[in-house]
Amino acid sequence: MPLIVRTLGLQAPADAHIKHPAQYHDFIAAQVKTLSFLAYMLRGFAEYLRPYQEKIPGYVIQLLKNCPPQGAAIRKELLIATRHILATDFRIGFAEHIESLLKEEVLVGTGKTCKETLRPLAYSTLADLVHHVR
Repeated sequence: MPLIVRTLGLQAPADAHIKHPAQYHDFIAAQVKTLSFLAYMLRGFAEYLRPYQEKIPGYVIQLLKNCPPQGAAIRKELLIATRHILATDFRIGFAEHIESLLKEEVLVGTGKTCKETLRPLAYSTLADLVHHVR
């Protein structure tokens, strides 16, 4: 579990999305797949992930910010994994990140496909968070 969480915390160099766009896209996709696996593991092994409860929401927000504009499929998987995490006790850590999530460019993304297709999923995920945290 520590290795999974550390993988989520890795950051690509600041100019990686410009110099190596394909590798950057693959890197973010791998992190999102790792988050999806972590979300699955939360259902049965939440007690093992409890020490990382404060870090996971920050990593999710960072992934939302780092997701490439043309990565609609990656963002969709990220939003679905986030929704699964919000269905657990770990949702409480997201309360401090609501301000970031209210920014459309963070939650929905800047790509045209993301804006067109993922807006309903993104806002319903945000609504779930607000409903459970209130």
